[in-house]
Amino acid sequence: MPILALIIITLFNSVFPAVAEPLVVPFHDTTKAPLVINADGKLSGIYPDIFNEVMKRAGIDAKLVPTPKLRVRRYFETGQAVLSCCDNPAWRQRPLEQGVQLFSRPFYMTRDVFVFRAYNARPIEDLKDLADMTVAVVRGYGYQGEEWFGERTDFIDETAIMQAVAFGRTDVGIVNEDVALHWIAQNPGEIETGNLHDSASLHIRIHKDRADLLKPINRAIAEMIEDGTRDQIIGRYRLKTGQTKNAET
Repeated sequence: MPILALIIITLFNSVFPAVAEPLVVPFHDTTKAPLVINADGKLSGIYPDIFNEVMKRAGIDAKLVPTPKLRVRRYFETGQAVLSCCDNPAWRQRPLEQGVQLFSRPFYMTRDVFVFRAYNARPIEDLKDLADMTVAVVRGYGYQGEEWFGERTDFIDETAIMQAVAFGRTDVGIVNEDVALHWIAQNPGEIETGNLHDSASLHIRIHKDRADLLKPINRAIAEMIEDGTRDQIIGRYRLKTGQTKNAET
């Protein structure tokens, strides 16, 4: 290459440095309102909004990209993605991921509740109470106490579970509380919620190759909880369903 051309390229790069690409963060592509809303590839909802605010405060340029859920875990295991949201350590037990994952401090507490056909709720004081019931759950997921289910019936997602419960095709379903209350607000008089089934803290998962991201992410989460921003984000969606519960972790 001619010396003059090399000098020009060097000067150009010093004046106009290359712009770093944002970290691509694969994120489940299915709508699960109000937790996740995918509108033609644009993600919003409680989880994406909290994640984006954490990234902003942590000074991390990251972009959520809707991705089939089976690929989300594979991309993280192989290092193609260095961030993942929203996870609990108990859900991520595959040997490959256990060797490469770190978890942030919790930013949200998710709650699963029993749902029944309207006016047919019954207390589930012990999981053994499910022994004579058909229990609707999401296909491929494990559930606490499932050994006590009278019969397990699998559905593609929580919306399908609630529809089956409303039509009396199953005795009880297990659904995220926020999702259930959002659906009830849009379909009043069809189902009602019962006891708490299980709860779990949610975290941002960081690949060990980018362990440097853990400290600023933890700091951002702590700030958001302390100044109330996290609860404000949640409130924007819960107000639409009549919820007022705080989201303490």
